[in-house]
Amino acid sequence: MDLIQTPIETYSLKGIEVDVKRDDLVGDGDIFPRWSKIEGIRKILESDYIDKSKPLTHLSVYGSWTGWVLSRLCQEYDIEFISAYPNTEKFPKVLLERVEGNGGKLHPMRPNMMAFMQNKLNTQAKENGWQQLPVAFNHPLYISYMGERMKEVLKDNEYDNLVVSIGSGVTASGLIKEFLEYGDDWWKLDSESRKVYSITMSAFSSTKKILNENHAGDLKNIILEKSPYGFDDMMDDYEVPFDCNEFWDKKQWYWLEQNIENLKGKTLFWNIGGSYLKSIGKKNKKNT
Repeated sequence: MDLIQTPIETYSLKGIEVDVKRDDLVGDGDIFPRWSKIEGIRKILESDYIDKSKPLTHLSVYGSWTGWVLSRLCQEYDIEFISAYPNTEKFPKVLLERVEGNGGKLHPMRPNMMAFMQNKLNTQAKENGWQQLPVAFNHPLYISYMGERMKEVLKDNEYDNLVVSIGSGVTASGLIKEFLEYGDDWWKLDSESRKVYSITMSAFSSTKKILNENHAGDLKNIILEKSPYGFDDMMDDYEVPFDCNEFWDKKQWYWLEQNIENLKGKTLFWNIGGSYLKSIGKKNKKNT
């Protein structure tokens, strides 16, 4: 399996070294956004799961780059793409322009809770003969690809702690599953084994459901916490020494800074995405 290579950089928090996997560098910020998920999505599109002769639709919400990424990938594979999105002033127009610039079609929807919008899109897709990808790309090929990314890191590095933000839990499932895999040393899965630390904006129940469905590992070794910051809080006054996503990774780095002294051993921070604000041509309030 071909794997995108991104660097591991070392930073210091309160005098303690932390390795950062710079997966925000998967995309170049021009053709693709700076996002870890791109090549995992590609694996699904390349598979028999997708009929390239049929239109593909997917729901993109505020804070996500799915419309941009899928429109570009579908252009590569000559798949007709229809990007569904909530028709609100809040949704960045520049991302809609990205979709159209890549040859995709726009499908505005009445704003509602994501689950209601997804159900509506499911009905519309069935009526129009559109195919869909799994919600949050929850597919074995995607999970496996992210696991292979982690396996590549662990070939040359040993870590005791993985720190990674969790949204739906799908991307994290692939990373965590491989990180907590001990092979012949499976019996070591106890209080002395590797640990995963994550903040989530989702409900604990839905996050744990996804992790369990994807056999990500013993939940006793996965420590989940809620961020004290709301999803839309860009944490304008907080500086991170590398490019990261304001919705997820920035909040996770803040958590790590507050808790680094309580973690035992060597820590890997997996940075999933670059700045959302930069990608839509905005600056945080501190820089305006």
